[in-house]
Amino acid sequence: MSISPVRKHLAQALSAVILLIMLLSLFPGAVHAASAFGQTPASSFSSQSGIQLENSTEGGQNVAFIDNGDYIAFSNVDFGSGASSIDVRVASNNNGGQIEARLDSLTGTLISTVTVPGTGGWQSWVTRSASVSSASGVHTLYLKFTGGTGNLFNVLWFKFNAGSSGDGDVVGHLFAGYQGWFNAAGDGSPNGGWVHWSKNSNAPSASGNVNFELYPDTREYSKLYQTDLANLGNGSPAKLFSSYDQETVNKHFEWMKTYNIDGAALQRFGADESDAPNGWKTNRDSVAVKAKNAAEAYNRKFYVMYDITGMNAGNWVNAVKHDWSSNVVNAMHLTSSPAYAKQNGKIAVCIWGIGFTDRPGTAAESAELIQWFKNQGVYVIGGVPTYWRTGNNDSKPDFMNVYKSLDMISPWSVARFGTLQSADNFKKNTLEPDFAFTQQNGIAYQPVIWPGSAWSNMTGGPRNENPRLHGDFMWRQAYNIKSTGIQTGYIAMFDEYDEGTAIAKMAENSSMIPTNQYFLTLDADGVSVSSDFYLRLAGDINRLFKGQIPLTAEHPTSHR
Repeated sequence: MSISPVRKHLAQALSAVILLIMLLSLFPGAVHAASAFGQTPASSFSSQSGIQLENSTEGGQNVAFIDNGDYIAFSNVDFGSGASSIDVRVASNNNGGQIEARLDSLTGTLISTVTVPGTGGWQSWVTRSASVSSASGVHTLYLKFTGGTGNLFNVLWFKFNAGSSGDGDVVGHLFAGYQGWFNAAGDGSPNGGWVHWSKNSNAPSASGNVNFELYPDTREYSKLYQTDLANLGNGSPAKLFSSYDQETVNKHFEWMKTYNIDGAALQRFGADESDAPNGWKTNRDSVAVKAKNAAEAYNRKFYVMYDITGMNAGNWVNAVKHDWSSNVVNAMHLTSSPAYAKQNGKIAVCIWGIGFTDRPGTAAESAELIQWFKNQGVYVIGGVPTYWRTGNNDSKPDFMNVYKSLDMISPWSVARFGTLQSADNFKKNTLEPDFAFTQQNGIAYQPVIWPGSAWSNMTGGPRNENPRLHGDFMWRQAYNIKSTGIQTGYIAMFDEYDEGTAIAKMAENSSMIPTNQYFLTLDADGVSVSSDFYLRLAGDINRLFKGQIPLTAEHPTSHR
């Protein structure tokens, strides 16, 4: 019996439909998966709870009337080989809240947390970003909304960004400033004395020859040098490390790896146009190479951070140019190290001190140096004054075009506030408008975080001048930074025992310091914390910035 052409075509079509249905059931991800990397309307959810839709002033519809615990979900989202960040378009006429991005269920893997601020209106749209981790392949994406009472915010769209191959070492990461400037008699350094530990290069002693505020916890160092201070409270001899020893630098970078600090901004002082050797420069360059070695060994990143403090106002630009070309690039080969930090495919450098009223350099000179680096394909970070944006107080008034020419701005904030309340005031009056300005002008933003400070042994100033508050002070800064929508940070400093801003291991109490000399100990405010507490706290701050732990007002780090 013959089959008519029409019936034959209908049978073929039906077979094709059945085959398609089978494919959809067997391989839903392969057929239906939508790329995570396109701009996805929030209104295109596959399921939701608690929300409503409304028309948006920017076109289309936005998700609205969001309360704490509501969510929207999107089936078969393809993250490919991995996402590195998420952008979300949001608005809030309230205090905002958080968006938790989770995989496959409301309690599934947390891949990011986006902080939504108040924007001044339900249709006053801003884009907020956050880092993403552990997202690859095809998943159901849940956007869970958390916050206070009442309507939190509106959401218009979201977009994930793919990870880059080897780039992006600075933005979305946490670095710590690394001094590496301590010497001890007998360490083999051409400096030949107790540089930075004492006031006159003789051994530190209780007769007024102590130049540092925090006594390091020395139990893990393989090389130590005897001071003229009395034994510690626990009976151990009062010894100190030298940054000139490779073993010491290794230990510091080992701690960075162990405690989840992404890398070090290697401080570089005293650039000049002469290649004539002297002990100080030889010591500095030796430590720089040892830092490179340690970064490679412990898989940390580093970049050079020029501090122009004290440079000759007549030739500081040429001095930096010469030092970079002759020493950093050609002699020490720092920038060719696989550990040298890159951003946007470019090697990074920081110039700290640009625009400060008490540092050298005119606006024209600073602009020349920045452009010189950029012409060589270098990503330029500026360590700038606190009040760079307003051009007053610690900032020279005519530097705005210089600041705007930078790839990244990192304003100094150490000792600009000293209490939790003043940290909150700093957020409102400085941090938030700074960040808004940099976003509007396409500049990356790297705020400074510091644990507290004092330098009574160096200057005779007050003891415990800016208290650490057993981590509350440092966490509050991180909380304020993250809640503003920033995921990048610079810790001042890793090993600054002189001015009391170190996060590296230090004395917990009187049993770990000499019995005949004052040092600030970690229990100064009546709470006992371990010597590695600030390293652990820094690691949690990094996790917070990367969206790996939720934003909480209280730090999650145990004191011991």
